[in-house]
Amino acid sequence: MWKKVIIATVLLIFLFPLSGCEEIAELTQGATTSTSQSNLKIERSVELGSAWQMKQIDFKVAAGQEVAILLKLADGGKVDGFFYLEKGDTVDFRITGKTQIFHSNVADRFSFAASQSQGDTYNLLFRNTADEDETQNSITVSLEVIYPLKGELYVPVED
Repeated sequence: MWKKVIIATVLLIFLFPLSGCEEIAELTQGATTSTSQSNLKIERSVELGSAWQMKQIDFKVAAGQEVAILLKLADGGKVDGFFYLEKGDTVDFRITGKTQIFHSNVADRFSFAASQSQGDTYNLLFRNTADEDETQNSITVSLEVIYPLKGELYVPVED
């Protein structure tokens, strides 16, 4: 229990620094749906050599809801990853910096490099496009992301 409280506190401190609040607000501006209780679980987190790290993350997204994962990178930082659906088939996945970089409606691989023109914070947004009255109303996403060791990954914290 204390471990969760400490982790949540540390994430909140790093997620909302005074200089970054405006940028985070810009990333979430215009969102039409609320974030779901994602049951997010980091399955694996490892360093790959001296310059890279990898995270494998599983989470659920309820019908009509979305889960946003933020990635902070230095200019030129490269990202590779992929996602697939363990359950369900109604996903809308987007990667945005200042503008949209990548979009997919099916399980897919992605790769991009951070640039000054896109900023230093990137939003990996998974939205479940199913209607709440459909029988298959939630999806389970498995995501793997490889990014520079100096990069930072922020995941939603459950209440």
